[in-house]
Amino acid sequence: MGTLHPQELLKQWELEKIPIEMATGHSLQNLVKIQQAIDTINLALYNIRADVDSLIAHTGMKPNAKGKKNPPKQG
Repeated sequence: MGTLHPQELLKQWELEKIPIEMATGHSLQNLVKIQQAIDTINLALYNIRADVDSLIAHTGMKPNAKGKKNPPKQG
C-alpha cells in the first residue's frame, strides 16, 4: 500500500477511518519523500552553481554578486 497524500491522510484521520498508528506511519513515509525531494533539489542546485561557476571561469566574465536587476517600475 502506498502512502496517502497529506490532505487525504488528515481527512481520513479526522473521519476516524484510520488509527493514529497508521496516520503516524503515513506521516513518516511522507516525511521521507519530502527529505528525498529536498536532497535531490539541493544536489541539482549545487550542480547548476558549479556549471555557472565553470561558465564564468571559461568566459572570463566577472561574477555579479548582485544578481539580476529588476526592471524599472511602471508608474
